[in-house]
Amino acid sequence: MSHTIVQKYVARTDTLDCARAKPKEQRDRRFENQVLRNRDELLYVDLCQAMNAGDIGRVEASFLPWIYMFKATGKHKYAVQILRFLTNLRYNYPVELRCVIYNVY
Repeated sequence: MSHTIVQKYVARTDTLDCARAKPKEQRDRRFENQVLRNRDELLYVDLCQAMNAGDIGRVEASFLPWIYMFKATGKHKYAVQILRFLTNLRYNYPVELRCVIYNVY
């Protein structure tokens, strides 16, 4: 049942493309926008739960969609900071600091 609800009410690229491909008279823009909002809110809830649980791997995985959303909405500084943190975490920080970050958070 939950799978069916997510399929219908949470935006995915394939279903959104199909909805947007319909003629203008048949499109339900309110529904399309609500489905996108549901997706974004679930991303936010996922990020909050990952931070509260201290799951840095899930936090890292959640950052990528946020970078795209911040860029798309003109919040370039947020996107740059998240990207800088991820780049530093993966490539620039010493191994000891990475271990501290992964183990503390």
